[in-house]
Amino acid sequence: MGAAYDAFEPFPGATITSDDSTPSMRRMTNEWSKPVTVEEMYGDWDWEAAVAAVDRSLDPRPSSSIIDMFGALGPGPGDVVLDIGGRDAANGLEIAKRYGCRVISVDPAEANIADGQVAIAEHEFGELVEAVHGFIEEIPAADGAFDFVFSRDMFAHVADAERALGECARVLAPSGLMLFHQVFATDRLEPIEAAEVIGHTAAVPERFSVEGFESAAVAAGFSIENVDVVGSEWYEASQEAGTASNYLLQVSRLRRNKAALIDEIGEVAYRVVYGNALWTINQILGKLESRVYTLRRN
Repeated sequence: MGAAYDAFEPFPGATITSDDSTPSMRRMTNEWSKPVTVEEMYGDWDWEAAVAAVDRSLDPRPSSSIIDMFGALGPGPGDVVLDIGGRDAANGLEIAKRYGCRVISVDPAEANIADGQVAIAEHEFGELVEAVHGFIEEIPAADGAFDFVFSRDMFAHVADAERALGECARVLAPSGLMLFHQVFATDRLEPIEAAEVIGHTAAVPERFSVEGFESAAVAAGFSIENVDVVGSEWYEASQEAGTASNYLLQVSRLRRNKAALIDEIGEVAYRVVYGNALWTINQILGKLESRVYTLRRN
């Protein structure tokens, strides 16, 4: 075979077969049946029109839409909500503001609790929210203490999924609802990409499996009522609004200026910023995807 053919690499997961005669006989097993040819690439189609079509917004939902999703479950004044892995209580405060619920924000990081307490003290609805140190594997609350559980993008750090979800079911009232958000891997994510994302974000590899999560949820005593595959929508929205960092540019700078940045900000900060950028880029590329589950305690 010619050098050009030898250098061709298929899409991830694709295979190529050939009768060993000419490169034109190549076949791919993937989303597309064959590679684009040079003639097709530079053929009779309008580049500007194609780019203009791609540049049209698909009206993606912003990340704040998760609070709307929670609202669709029917919370209201008098309800008590557990925000598990609540970080600085920002989501809990927004839930309290929008729906009048009392919210307990539980997080394992003392720094997050301190930040949350400051935010609560300064917020107009802070009297409805409490920041509490605790772990999802051993939630500091009585059986059936909450009407709802809210969990946003924290489960990647959890080692024992069944125990954690079992605790969420324990503290929910009978037939109570849990809104659960997490990022999962798709079949496009390559092993080396997964290793980088996981290694720099304190994540547990098993938590990226959709099948693993759904099995653990059922085993813990939940039924799955709805799955909203958000995919990359939230990042599309933030890029269109100009409210997000340029993550591709961050990665380029992180790689080109690695030693100097580590000297300036430290190795841990460097790795976490790098991992966060990869986390986002891989969602935009469809290698990771956001999902929001509605779970009901059996």
